[in-house]
Amino acid sequence: MRRSLMPIPCTYLLGGIVLGILAPTVDRSLDSSLAPGVGVEAARDILTSTATGMIAFTGLVVSSVLVTVQFAAGQYSPRLVLWFRRDRLVKNAIGSFLAAPVFALVALRQIEVGRTSYRQDVTVVVALVLLIAAGILFLALLQRVIDGLRPRALYAAVTRVGLRSIRAVYPDRLGAHGDDRPGPSVIGEHASRPVALRGKPGVVTSLDLDLMLQFAVEADAEVELVCAVGEFVDRWQTVLRLHGEFEDDAYDSALLAAIDVSDERTIDQDPELAIRIIVDTAIRALSPAASDPATAVHAIDALEELVRELGQRDLETTFRSDSDGKPRLWWPSPDWSDLLELAFDELRSYGVGSVQVCRRLRAALEDLRSTTPPIRHALLDEHLRRLRASIVLAFPEGSPDLELALGTDRLGLGHSRPSVRVGD
Repeated sequence: MRRSLMPIPCTYLLGGIVLGILAPTVDRSLDSSLAPGVGVEAARDILTSTATGMIAFTGLVVSSVLVTVQFAAGQYSPRLVLWFRRDRLVKNAIGSFLAAPVFALVALRQIEVGRTSYRQDVTVVVALVLLIAAGILFLALLQRVIDGLRPRALYAAVTRVGLRSIRAVYPDRLGAHGDDRPGPSVIGEHASRPVALRGKPGVVTSLDLDLMLQFAVEADAEVELVCAVGEFVDRWQTVLRLHGEFEDDAYDSALLAAIDVSDERTIDQDPELAIRIIVDTAIRALSPAASDPATAVHAIDALEELVRELGQRDLETTFRSDSDGKPRLWWPSPDWSDLLELAFDELRSYGVGSVQVCRRLRAALEDLRSTTPPIRHALLDEHLRRLRASIVLAFPEGSPDLELALGTDRLGLGHSRPSVRVGD
């Protein structure tokens, strides 16, 4: 329902039909006599103008939004198409644009059929309210579309959703469980049985972990998910393994129903997608066609915020236990190394020729090192070494830009500071 564009606009359409029937009925029940200069003709003109004008207006707005989405997909990332489709403001705005003309047409039919001789005050007021609401939502939609074209606003929106996803997927901070938590070595105490996907192929978008844990406890089994959120799975591909002594197909179906497979990744349980969108946008900005390193620098600002939050979370808590503390459910997830590579490797590869990107990337790694727990520092040091090696290859000895590219600057260029010579 959240991914579909249909439910909310269809609700508005239904509301327009209902109001179109009720408003003239209320006017009829009031039985107000016609006053001089106020009559059916005035109401008919208002409703006719509302219907014809809003139909043309809706077509214009929808066409403009589609062009904007096409531009965003080409300029930033095609993964943003689903982002726009799920935007509630877009759905409500389109719904209001459709409700006003539908109401006007239905109310106009009621007036014509009844050949009324009473005033249409309520009907006209409802039409005006719908027009005003559509105008307000149009302004809000226009602001949303304009903001969506600004890289800063786009990064901020993706980062907000990404942070919520990180806190939902990794609820525990690093060190919250101490050294007493069970590890993955407990998997496999019983014989395992694979369970394959039976529905259509697609991307794993979310997992109902509470439901899967409930079935695992009822079956006195251990459930090991093979596929991670964000991975593509094909029909009859193994998606989970059951460790236990039961052969109940009903549990297989229940567990498979708790795995949501769709045609596109979502950020809700997939914080890697937030990083992927930001990195994609930065890479496109660094292409020779765009040549916009400042946009890539803004992307590193957003990546730093997401990676810092990940660095402070317990990324290894990828299991659930029953009430007795026995682990019952496991699922795969990226480790600290995977996340750092996703966030910085492609940016370093594509942006090493830009002095701005090199300096901002170094500043981000150094600041992450100073604000994350010591257990995270070794891999951050490794990425600092990789960055220096890439810069030396891109700017050979004797290049006038070598020393500049090896600097540290949170603005990219304009506010240099002494570098922490880690890994040099």
